[in-house]
Amino acid sequence: MPVEPKKRMCRANVARNSTTLVTSKRIAAKKRQPYPLPSLPLPPALETAVSVTVLPLPTVGNGRGLTWTVDDRPAEQLQKGKRITMRTDTQTSGIGRLSAISDLRRHWVTFTVAGATQPFNLRVPIPWASLEDLESYTHQHHYFDLPNLPPPHRFYADRPAFLDDKENPYEFDINEDDIPSLTNRLDSITNV
Repeated sequence: MPVEPKKRMCRANVARNSTTLVTSKRIAAKKRQPYPLPSLPLPPALETAVSVTVLPLPTVGNGRGLTWTVDDRPAEQLQKGKRITMRTDTQTSGIGRLSAISDLRRHWVTFTVAGATQPFNLRVPIPWASLEDLESYTHQHHYFDLPNLPPPHRFYADRPAFLDDKENPYEFDINEDDIPSLTNRLDSITNV
């Protein structure tokens, strides 16, 4: 009979210790970012990488993989081919390269990022991106056809030009001589 109480006591201690362990894990999980930044293993090069501060949680469903959103203005405009490092308050990624534009919206452009083991995207406010001629032309001439969501970045959300749905707040330098060829290229892409 004396053996039985010892087993119960041991079980009680195990239950108490496991409760403490579970509670510690829950606290650690709340402090831990649910999605770690992607590993970007491109080697350093002569070209410096632009540090990009992103929101701590990515979005799902916009292109292949997760989409990270730029939170603060980078030191220079982002464009295809630019090398970047991403950071949050608690993490820093390695070096990756903006490879292509995967989504164009009224207030945002989304780049695919090369160099990661899993595909992911980087969403950038239009004013912080440098678009090539075709993307600039598309944005300027089809602005009202582009999706309006997500809304403008918080830095621009209160500016009157960004609140007016009847005005395009963006201007691009497009050479007038290039417009016919840009129109033809866009028509061939969209099968018009």
